[in-house]
Amino acid sequence: MNKRLTQLLRENLITPLAYQFAQFIAEQDGQDEDSIVAFSAALLSELNQKGDVCINLQQHASQHCFNSLSDNDKAPALNEWRKALLASECVALPGETAPMLLDEDRLYLYRFWRYEQQVQQGILQRLPMSPEIDAQSLQTGLQDFFPAQEKQAVDWQMLASAMAATSRFCVISGGPGTGKTTTLIKVLALLLQQNKRLRIKLAAPTGKAAARMLESIRARQNELQLADRIRALLPDESFTLHRLLGYNGKKFTYHVDNPLLLDCVVIDEASMMDLPMTARLFQALPQHAQVILLGDRDQLASVEAGSVLGDITGHGRAIVYQPESANRLSKLTRIKTDDLPQDPKSPPIANSIALLKTSHRFSRDSMIGKLARAINQGDGEQALELLQSHQNPTNLWIESPEQRVDARAIQWAARRYQAYLECEQVADALQQFSRARVLCAVREGPFGVKQLNKLILAALHSAGFIQSQTLHYHGQAILMARNDYESGLYNGDIGLVWRTQPDTLKACFPEASGSVRCLPLHDLPEHENAWAMTVHKSQGSEFDDVLMILPPNAQNRLSRELLYTGVTRARKHITLHARHQTLVAACALQTQRESGLSERLGWD
Repeated sequence: MNKRLTQLLRENLITPLAYQFAQFIAEQDGQDEDSIVAFSAALLSELNQKGDVCINLQQHASQHCFNSLSDNDKAPALNEWRKALLASECVALPGETAPMLLDEDRLYLYRFWRYEQQVQQGILQRLPMSPEIDAQSLQTGLQDFFPAQEKQAVDWQMLASAMAATSRFCVISGGPGTGKTTTLIKVLALLLQQNKRLRIKLAAPTGKAAARMLESIRARQNELQLADRIRALLPDESFTLHRLLGYNGKKFTYHVDNPLLLDCVVIDEASMMDLPMTARLFQALPQHAQVILLGDRDQLASVEAGSVLGDITGHGRAIVYQPESANRLSKLTRIKTDDLPQDPKSPPIANSIALLKTSHRFSRDSMIGKLARAINQGDGEQALELLQSHQNPTNLWIESPEQRVDARAIQWAARRYQAYLECEQVADALQQFSRARVLCAVREGPFGVKQLNKLILAALHSAGFIQSQTLHYHGQAILMARNDYESGLYNGDIGLVWRTQPDTLKACFPEASGSVRCLPLHDLPEHENAWAMTVHKSQGSEFDDVLMILPPNAQNRLSRELLYTGVTRARKHITLHARHQTLVAACALQTQRESGLSERLGWD
């Protein structure tokens, strides 16, 4: 008779990693793989690989856990499950150490429980702390940056700026075009007006996001009336989180025993932060340091385990301030207290969260704005109606065949990429290429990135726009697959292979300054073709035209957050290639990663 976990492995219902971890736990526990503890280890490893931080025993008790209807994958009843775990030497309680840890009804890998504790402590210890400020000077600065507007009861950017300037921990969240970067520049200026010696670091989870952050700050600071002395003090460098923490491939230079030398850290694209990296960040910060997180809480969560920004901001809950906090912000901003949402029972963490609600890119009548709202509200039928509307030239719908990508999608890509391939100068070509993109929900299969890149390349070659399909060729669009600090190229960077001289091909990348950097092809780190890219890779980017491709039979890999993220990459036009039922199902599915952090921070 087959063993329980062996059978699940043979049926590809658990990964080899989950199986090996369960075998290790069974051996350490002196039991076989049919034990409840070994089953728990396999489930915990499997869920962790999919992004969950822990197992909520109450949710899984007596349920099928591995997408099978056989008894092989059914969890025990809650009381039986807890009893077996508490009897195991491989399961610790808080304050103890073991490979796994049971905290009430949540089972963790021990290190993930520690990560969650470290993030909780790093945030909560900062909530009651306020930096020393000159309130009168801050009020004056806020009034200078945010002149009174009669039509708007609450200037959300002003509120966010006041909150960030007076808090040791603050989240500024908002959708595309709501002014996160503009608000950040004003926050930094207000902080530097208070303390010109303030040591500020800018960082982001990826090199691409870090570069875009600095590029946006440089572009927009000239639009604001900043004093020259303040402009000169603004940070002129950005870091990946790995580089900020001094990661050398083996260990981190900065940690609890060797903290970073800074007074304020700003993290952009915070929705991409996973739990382990967030914990390492807080462990490396001096206790007095201010933390400002920027991001869109409705976007996709991190690739690795955790949904940190979602946990901090209550997973879409309304942000309501405690009366004392509302009164303090009102005095600083002169926003009427009654115009601020208030509830004395609101958790303290809410007082540190600012939502930017006014989009300057998508008006209330914008079709992309309406589509994004319909998706966030889980209204798939409304989203479909917007896409299929004949009176709507902004958005288009391509009904997906069952087994392949519709030819119209490839034609869409070939038409839009033709423009950059007709350019003579690489700077013009890079600018043209940045205007459109094909986004995929998955990497593999007939609707994945790899297949789409092959189909688009074949179409461009057939039309005569690309002459060769060797390893590298003129006009090839490339995307970096990993960070390479030696070359200065980062995971997600996009460039073009271009003939810079009659017999010379080089890899060319746009610089934040507007110039183009060209590298020998042999200096390129790991890369892939970039006509199509995953929605995950597109985070932080914007394109005039977007074609988003959803596979018809991958509902478990689609979600409201993925749809929203893909749609909001488009500035002007969005085309969706999908089946009716796939879109509706994706809108209905909201990602819920299992974690205890949200509850630890006071959200019910």
